[in-house]
Amino acid sequence: MPYLQVVETAGEDGYTQYNSEVEVTNEEILEKLKEKYTDIQIDFNNNEDINILEYTSSGRVKTVKFGNHEISGTETRSIFGLRSTNFEISKEEGKIKFTVIGYGHGVGMSQTGADSMAKSGSTAEEIINHFYVGVEIKDVNSL
Repeated sequence: MPYLQVVETAGEDGYTQYNSEVEVTNEEILEKLKEKYTDIQIDFNNNEDINILEYTSSGRVKTVKFGNHEISGTETRSIFGLRSTNFEISKEEGKIKFTVIGYGHGVGMSQTGADSMAKSGSTAEEIINHFYVGVEIKDVNSL
């Protein structure tokens, strides 16, 4: 839909749910991935075996390599309980850390962004027009 676009919103980073981290041990990674990918093989000593391969045009993770499988960012989000597909991966001794920015799918109205705009004095119509580009608000009785 043309009105569903990624938009930037100031003030979201002040909310506690906006940034999060998920740490998973190597054993937990294999356990979770084996539920769907029974033939998964990961060499945790190889830095390329767990790696973000591709990003979307909005900077969210599109594809992640886990050993012998390439998995979408949305599936990775679901498998590991991440709040967003806007994440980075870092490797630590015996575990992987997902550092996540945001909470949601990144399209449409951000609850924290709308709240931040409202607290800064934006009207409901200004908030709607910010998140839904090019829409027109009309009285239902005039349609």
